[in-house]
Amino acid sequence: MKSSPARSHNRDIFLKLFGFGLVAILIGWLGYRAIVEKLFPAFSLQYSEKVDWSLLGGYASVISLVILIGGLAFAFAEYADKENAKHREKARLSHDIYQTIFEKLTAPEQEAARRWILANISVRRDDEEITTWYEKTNTKIMAHPKGMKADVPEGQRSVKLTLNCFDYIGFIAIHYWDIDADSLDWISPPIAKVWKRIGPYVGHVRTLRKAKDYYLSAEYIGNRCIRWRQERGLPDEEYAKETL
Repeated sequence: MKSSPARSHNRDIFLKLFGFGLVAILIGWLGYRAIVEKLFPAFSLQYSEKVDWSLLGGYASVISLVILIGGLAFAFAEYADKENAKHREKARLSHDIYQTIFEKLTAPEQEAARRWILANISVRRDDEEITTWYEKTNTKIMAHPKGMKADVPEGQRSVKLTLNCFDYIGFIAIHYWDIDADSLDWISPPIAKVWKRIGPYVGHVRTLRKAKDYYLSAEYIGNRCIRWRQERGLPDEEYAKETL
């Protein structure tokens, strides 16, 4: 009859604890022999020219202090090593995330999608009615130019690609990436100028669909990039067709 996994696991734990106990007893015994029977007589002879066991209490206090200081030094070194390891792991993770986001933002289809948005969608004015602006913008997004063979309009595809990309970046930023100033300096220009154009569109679609979670992560990173540039007095970038 085979023993159950739980019983076998408990037996392994018991054997390990028993082994650790034997090792601890052996180390304690060897330590006692070395410290009390070997080192203490030498210590006593140095200070009283004879083996005076009344000095054992003071000697034990000195040994305890040395062990305490050594333990604290070891604990500090262990803590510093762990913190350095965390810092290295955090730096590696940030680099990996940066690389992934860089590849997404600079992918040709993503750049083409953002160019379409910048060239075809205007920023909603403060005095412009949202429903009027939305209808005008949605007409452009859903338009099928003459001779177009694709089932999905270029505008709809461009907006969808961009929103999915921003949603990914926003989700990573919320849950996994502690975005620093250098990252926002780099990431904010392409996201901010595009989100100013499609942010109100997403907000109105969310209202029409009654979907409170519609592209929330994209909204987070979009608004954060806009805020970042506004707080630093950075001007809005204008889209120029004849530039890269």
